This record gives sequence, C-alpha cells and structure tokens, in this order.
Amino acid sequence: MTTNIFSTLSSAKLGLLAQQLAIEVTGQNVANVETEGYSRQDVSFEANTPRGHIKYGGLHQIGTGVRVASIERAHDQFLFTQIMDEGDLTGSTEVKKEIFEQLEVLFNEGSGRSLNDAFSSFFGSIHDLATNPRGLPERTDLISKAEHLTSTFNQTGNQLFMLQRNIDATIESEVVEINSLTTQIGKLNESIHANEPTAQYKANDLRDNRDRLVKKLSKKIDIQLVQESDNQISLTLKDGTALVLKDQVFALSTSLNANNESFKDVYINSGSTKKNITSTVKGGQLRGYLDMRDTEIGSILDKMNILSGSFIQEFNSIHRQGFGIDGSSGLDFFTPLDVKVGHNVNNKGTASVSMTNASPTSISVDEFEMVFTSSSSFNLNNLTTNASLGTFEFNAGTTFNVKDGFAVTISGAAVSGDKVKFSVSEDAASRMSVSSKITADRQKIAAGTTTNADGGNALRMANLQNELAFNSVTWSSDAGSFTFDEYYNAVVSTIGIESFSAQAILRQQEGVMLQLNSRRESISGVSIDEEMIKMIKFQQAYNASARMISMVDEMLDTLNRM
Repeated sequence: MTTNIFSTLSSAKLGLLAQQLAIEVTGQNVANVETEGYSRQDVSFEANTPRGHIKYGGLHQIGTGVRVASIERAHDQFLFTQIMDEGDLTGSTEVKKEIFEQLEVLFNEGSGRSLNDAFSSFFGSIHDLATNPRGLPERTDLISKAEHLTSTFNQTGNQLFMLQRNIDATIESEVVEINSLTTQIGKLNESIHANEPTAQYKANDLRDNRDRLVKKLSKKIDIQLVQESDNQISLTLKDGTALVLKDQVFALSTSLNANNESFKDVYINSGSTKKNITSTVKGGQLRGYLDMRDTEIGSILDKMNILSGSFIQEFNSIHRQGFGIDGSSGLDFFTPLDVKVGHNVNNKGTASVSMTNASPTSISVDEFEMVFTSSSSFNLNNLTTNASLGTFEFNAGTTFNVKDGFAVTISGAAVSGDKVKFSVSEDAASRMSVSSKITADRQKIAAGTTTNADGGNALRMANLQNELAFNSVTWSSDAGSFTFDEYYNAVVSTIGIESFSAQAILRQQEGVMLQLNSRRESISGVSIDEEMIKMIKFQQAYNASARMISMVDEMLDTLNRM
C-alpha cells in the first residue's frame, strides 16, 4: 500500500516539474514576442515507461507519470529557403533603386542647372554672335556660356566618378559585413553542435540566431544552404563556391581591378589562394553595388565622355575653318583632348606605351585595347564597338600612327598577353575646357568664313546643335544617328526608365517578401492570446499536481496515526 502511495507521489511530482517547465517555455515565448527572428517554442509531453503490477491475479500496466519529450521550435525549413532565395533579389533591387534615384537628382532637367540648359544657353549665345559677329559683348557672353558648359560637363563627370568611388567604398564595407556574418554563423554552427549531443536536445535560441544571420546574409549576397547531418549548416554561392562549411569560414577580400586601378574586385580566400568572384556573385546588395558601379554608372559615364569628346572635335573642326576679327584662323575653341593610356596591373612585361593626339579634329573617341602577342606585335580591339582591328608590328622606341589619329611609342619589353587601354574620351567630360587662346583674346573666336567677319562660321557652329553628329553610333544593341541633344536626352531617358523599372521590381519584391514573412509569422510567430490560453492550461495542470501531492501527504498522515 505504501509503495503505491509513493508511486502516486512520484507521478504527481513529475507532473509538477513538467508543467513548471511548460510554463517556463510559455514565459519565454511571451518575453520574445517582439524579438526579430524568434521562433515560437512548443513543449511536447509523453508518458513515462509504465510498470507492471500484479493484482487480483493479473498483470496490469500502471503509468509512472509524465515527462517532457522535447521542446521544439515552430519552423518551416522550406519557407525559410524561399525567404532566402527572394532575399538576394530584394537586396540588389534596393541598391539599384536607391542609386538610380541619386542619378535622377544628378541629371535633374527641371533644376535650371542641367547640361541641356547649358547647351541651349551656349548655342543661343552663338546665334547672337552670328547676328553681330564683331560684337565684343557677344564674344564675351559666348566665352562665359562656354565656360558654364564646360563646368557643367566637368561637374557631371566628376559627380559620376565620385558616385562610383562612393559605391566602391561601400563594396568594401559590404565585404566586411559579409565576413562578420559568416564568422558568426560559423561560431553558431560550432555552438549548436556542442549543445545538441543527442536528438533530444535542441538549441532552439541558437538556431534562431543562426537563421536570423543567414537571412540577413541572403540580402547581401546570393547563398545556398545545405543542412548537414550533425545539425550544422554549410553556405555556398549559387555557383557552388563555399562561404561556410560547418565551422570553417572562407573570408572575402577586395583588391584592385586589373583593368581599372581606381576600383576594387571581390575575392574569396581559401588558404593561400584567392579566387576572383566579382563576376560570379549573382545576387544581393553586393551584386547591386557591383552592377551599378561597373555597368550602369560606368555606361553613363562612358556616354558622357563620348558626348564631350565628340562635341569638342566637331566644334573645333568647324571653328578651325573660320576667322577671328583679328584675322586668326586654324585655332581650336575647346582644348583638344590628350590620349589617356592605362596599363593593366597584371602585365608581366616592362613595356611602356605613350600616345599623342596626332589628329585633334578627326581622332576616334572610342576606347581601344592593345593585346600583345609578342615582344614586337599586338592585336588592336575597339572596345566601344567590340570590333577587332587587326595585328600590328612595331619596333620598340619608334613612333608610329597605329590607327584613327593615335601616334604611339612603345618602349621596354612586352610579354604576350599584356594589355594596354587607351582613349581620348577617357575622363573627357571632367577634363573639358575652353582653349586658353580663346579666353585670353575674344577676338580670336572664328565667327566669320572670311576675314570680313561675316558671321557665316558662327552660324555653322550654331547649326551643329541640330546636326546628326553621331552617325551610326551604337546605343545599347541598336545603331542609329543622333544629334548632340538627342544623344544626351537618350542618356537621361535611360536613367529614368531604369529607375522606374527598379522601383517597380522592388515593389513587387516587397509584396513577395511581405507574403513570405506573413506566412512565417503565422507558423513561427508568437500569439499572446494563444500563449495565455496555454499558460492557464499549464497552471491548472500544475495546481492539480500540487493538489495530488497534498492529498498524498494527508494519506501518509493517516497511515502514521494508525
């Protein structure tokens, strides 16, 4: 009899402890109702192993109480993977929307300070000069408007480049943040593995923290998650490049771009080797910043440089044919552009290439690249049109015309595979200026077709605004003809279209993410109402177990008095 009483006491005690634990878990849920990434925890009960009992000639199974089988978090792995997959597109689109909005401000046509306004004022001043070709006030005004035009070009070019530089700095910051996240994930992998010695144990809070970091990481860079058999995870890029292998972390780094020393490429470090992953990153904020820096803004800046360089050439070509009121002729109105040469930082040879502008009024504004095939030959490619221009032989130290007005001198020893880029339009927008000969003496402005200053040449220069100066120019995938105004307006229109597209895609992604997060909240989120119902239920069960103990105590008192 006493044995049975003590068995009852044990069962009541176990019930008391189990309900107490359940109340603790409910309290944990309530306390974390606003905690980011927290998953609701649920207690699972199971009956203890029963014992055999012989009574009235038969064998019976009698329960021995209750125990907590597990404390599981409410989590849907498939849903979490969906959130990850959508996160990288959301991250890249957020970046593009933000930066395109900055570009719209930079090219704000309604501000009265745009390049279109500067062009209109400049050509209006030339029309005034054509009407009064000997007028000194008109010449002074033309120089003022020309300096305003060049200043606007300079400002636009510099702002675009500074935007690229700022993005480049942000890319470095993003790499630091990604490394911080992967390091924390690796440490959490180790902690989870250590705190889950058997399947019965679940390090739920650690798992939530890990998921929260993985979700944050998925917005920064495209990742795939692999669930390992020991409850650790591995993370790779979409192309399979490993970022985290359980507790092993592969850090990212940045290094100078081989083709542009101003900006950084992204590398992943694996032991003593480094792999360039700039082109293999497929999504996330990092991809967004890389695309905006190298592709979008780079393309806009290239077009502005081509616009500036072509305008300088076309205008100078007409100006050189006219005469100033002092009889001068053959002068440039704008400062002719020098050739910019860039040697690839990965070149193995000692070759040094220098170039001069041998034909200021007809030199090509395209970007070119030499690819050396030997110490005395190179292939020439037009990077603007993607055309191969053939193979050229040279003697080191000898100056020769390579093509399209470029006079080149190559010294030192080239190695096959070495590369050199060159162009007169490189940084043309930021380098544009009015010729010092013109600013020093306004009489040298060549308004006349003869020394009589008839205004005919000024009229020719004014008509340049509406002439098809860009013949068979490639715009995106289409070739066509453009005036200077049309070409610039195409740049502005492209920015507006891309900005609108980024906003539309982001709105769509925000809708998708809202739906996914709402589903996650319905599965894993904490409901105060539900937790209070649980609290009451567990409290009643706790009180019942306590009452059972009290009753057993009374029974034992009765036995002691007998």
